[in-house]
Parts: sequence; structure tokens; C-alpha cells
Amino acid sequence: MLFTIDRTRCKRDGLCASVCPAGCIVFEEGGLPEPHEKKYLYCLECGHCMAVCPAEAIRLDRFKAGSTPLDRALRPEPEQIEQFLRGRRSVRAFRDRPVERETVEGLLRTAEYCPSGHNARPTRWSVALGTDKVAEIADAVAEWMREEIEADTPLASALHLPGIVRVWDLGVDMICRNAPALAVAWGPRKGITPREDAVVAVTYLELAANAHGLGACWCGYALIAAANSPVIAKRLGAEGDARVYGALMLGHPAVRNQAIPPRPEPGVTWL
Repeated sequence: MLFTIDRTRCKRDGLCASVCPAGCIVFEEGGLPEPHEKKYLYCLECGHCMAVCPAEAIRLDRFKAGSTPLDRALRPEPEQIEQFLRGRRSVRAFRDRPVERETVEGLLRTAEYCPSGHNARPTRWSVALGTDKVAEIADAVAEWMREEIEADTPLASALHLPGIVRVWDLGVDMICRNAPALAVAWGPRKGITPREDAVVAVTYLELAANAHGLGACWCGYALIAAANSPVIAKRLGAEGDARVYGALMLGHPAVRNQAIPPRPEPGVTWL
């Protein structure tokens, strides 16, 4: 069985069957939903059936918990969403204040609700918590930069690595920006959409962090180092066939934004 139906609750409306993306649920007028004799094997465990049921009558057997009713009173107005999205800024200056582990855990649970190709959800996380832990990663990336500089690779020139290492030696961290936390998203090299899944997950994490008053910024140097150094990739949690697909610095912003800067008009081709 893939799901359990509460006969006392089910309204026999067939909504769960109508939204199942894999056609795993069979429904006949007046009856109870049932697993399709063959297609039930293709269940994505996406929870669409639970999300649409007004009676909370269906539960996926994989999960112990049932669905959580939506609170319509918490639904933001379009103007609020627009300001939230347009007001988001990448934050590279953080206050000397720790980010609590419980906060990061909550943010990661929220990020787990991001879209994922075929609901495969291959993204895994490694988190460095505390400026000392993040500084250790920055130091490892700086050492990789030195190797690139000594080998005179195209990356060394294109990414201005000599300058980054020069200021690092002077005590200025332009790699991880003295962030109090670093969340790294990694996953398999092969799969349905592992890279895209991780990028969306990191984006969800960034927006969730912003909603909680935290600042965030992609840590590009750590990401590039992991893509070019198995040693750095392993340091960030991605071993063997795994790949690092995203890295996000997190912390309390040193300053607060007061306005929304302009952006160019979107480039659109109407088909």
C-alpha cells in the first residue's frame, strides 16, 4: 500500500485521483480511492493527494505525520510578495553574531519543500556552523587558490585569485566573508535533474533565511573550488560520484537595506 484512506473522513470526491501526476490512484464515483494495480509502483510520494484533500482523509504510508492545514490568514498579498522578492539582496557583510543550529535546521526543513524533478529530492546538505568552522573552509579554498596561481591556470587569471589570496594573507576574507554559517548543497552527478534540484533548494533556503531576518549570499569561490578540486569537494561533504552544486553564506546582516534599486526590463520573446 502507498496510502491509507480514513473511511470515516473521505468525502468520495475523487480530488486525490484527479491531481495525482503519475495516475497512481483509481477512483470511481461514490467509491473510495484505491491504488492503481500497476501504476501505484510509480508513486512519487509528492503529497499532492494529501494537499488537495479537504477532509485530511488520505495519508502516505511512508510518512508518520499527516498533512498540515493551510492557514489562509497567513497568505501574503501580491504586493507583499513583490516587495519581498524585489527587496532581496545578496549580503556579504555580517554582524559578529552566531546563527543558531535550530534556526538552520528549520530553514533546511522549509527548503525541503522546493520543487524537484520527478520529486527525486537528491539534494543533501553539509553545514559549517560558527565563524571558526567557516574560516577553516575558507582557508582550504585559499590553499587551492595558491595551487592554481602557482600552476598559472586560466582560472587563476579569470577569477583574480592572486588578489584574493593577497588580501587573505592580510586577514581580509573575501572567500567566505567571515560568515557565521555556510550551507553546502550537494548531490549525485547523475540523475533526473540533480543540479537544478540543488540550485532551487539553495534558492528556497536563501528566501527562507531572508524571511527570518538573515542575510545570505552564494559562496562562489567555494563552489568553483569544489568543482575543480576533489579535495575541496570532499571537505564540503561530496565524495565519490557526488558533486557540490551550491554554497550559501548565512548570517545576520551588518546593515539593513532601505530601498529597492532599479532593474532593466525583462527580455521576453512572446511565442
